[in-house]
Amino acid sequence: MEHLDYLNQLITEMVSDFRGEVAVGESFSFSYNDQKFEGRVYERFNGHLVVVFEAEICTTKVSRAKQELINRLNGQLPFTTFKLTKATQGEQTISAMHSLSVSTIAAEQLMQALDSIAYQVNEQRSVFERSNDAASRVEEVLRDEVKKQRERPRHVERIRDSVDDDLDGDDDSGSSSAQRARRPRVRESDATTSEVLRDLRRLVGLEPVKIEVERLVAAREFTNARVERGLPAIEQSPHLVFTGNPGTGKTTVARMVADLYKALGILNKGHVVEADCSKLIAAYIGQTPIKTQRLCEEARGGVLFIDEAYGLTSHQHQGYGPEAIETLLKFMEDNRGDIVVIVAGYPKEMQGFLDANPGLRSRFDVVIDFPDYSTQELTSIFDLYLDEFKLELTSEAREKVVSFTEGMERRRGFGNGRAMRNLFNEVVRRHAVWAGRNGAIADRDLVEIPAEVIPEPGTVVSAPDSGSQHGTYL
Repeated sequence: MEHLDYLNQLITEMVSDFRGEVAVGESFSFSYNDQKFEGRVYERFNGHLVVVFEAEICTTKVSRAKQELINRLNGQLPFTTFKLTKATQGEQTISAMHSLSVSTIAAEQLMQALDSIAYQVNEQRSVFERSNDAASRVEEVLRDEVKKQRERPRHVERIRDSVDDDLDGDDDSGSSSAQRARRPRVRESDATTSEVLRDLRRLVGLEPVKIEVERLVAAREFTNARVERGLPAIEQSPHLVFTGNPGTGKTTVARMVADLYKALGILNKGHVVEADCSKLIAAYIGQTPIKTQRLCEEARGGVLFIDEAYGLTSHQHQGYGPEAIETLLKFMEDNRGDIVVIVAGYPKEMQGFLDANPGLRSRFDVVIDFPDYSTQELTSIFDLYLDEFKLELTSEAREKVVSFTEGMERRRGFGNGRAMRNLFNEVVRRHAVWAGRNGAIADRDLVEIPAEVIPEPGTVVSAPDSGSQHGTYL
């Protein structure tokens, strides 16, 4: 009931002439920007609450052309939908609707949803109210309107919620840091095959991963050689599953695979769209396929990297996960050779993810496991951070770093490279305090880290804030 109370507060603060009750199964009405709205809260089969808002456009006789326009609008507009209800004397009432998840609703989202409905009511009313007396003229007018809807820029209708914050290309200067954080990251590279393999071999550890990636490259080069000699190509699925604990380099290797696929001619762009489940799942009914489709379109010609993909088969997404998976699979099938999908997550959970839909196993037939780093490899990663910032350890400090690393608990969820990044940031913070202990910082203290600032084994080291994250081993 907490979410309903918050929804009630939002509505009553934002609208006028409110009547009724915001409760499951109850209807209410209000005015917003001189437009009359109706609302109702529904409970889905899984207990998820959804609020639906609608506003009447007009009551009219619905010709074939008007029905066609409604169908086209419902197929093109990403948020507002249109419905028909029977009225009297052969006429029907046309309404504009929009639904939102009660559990995730926010003031800005509510305002923009109502604005979207009001915009479409005003935009379409004059079209739908035109007389049917001159049938041919009406058909012509409505055909023109359908054409206008096709050509109208999508941002006119877009609502500035997580769907669009993720995928639009607007300048970041006017958006909040939270909005920018929600957007999937996109990167591109023009590296050659030999350059990418060289960078891959330079990574600390990951020997089994390097072998598997080089096998992928060899298989593709073999296929290319056959095609050049007029032999049929031996095509293999390019889609991959990465399994392993956090911080084992899955994201880094996914970027390298994209670069390799571009260099090998598998992809024409080779850019990477990095996302998680929240970028595919929408907060309200019917919008998950649209959101997933947009993310796939963003990745067309490149790689879509979905971290913690097993979340799509969990209960936390209120049953929307299967919709996202079906949309993803259909896009992969319809756009073979134009997109590669790499999914990543914990080994056990990713096996469950692949078992959740028969189409997943058939498309993801290569699974690459990323092992945890050894103590020696972790200390080598720590040294990379030191080299990057021109710092060095005393011999006693190095011994303490090794002891600290050996004392880390290597259980499920162990952070690997991220844990070393966290340790590095903690050491830097401690060293900054230590170096200024006498009020003035000596030149030597700017580059040399003593044993005094290295945490004792077993010390809990907190993760850095978003502004201090750096490094390759993510």
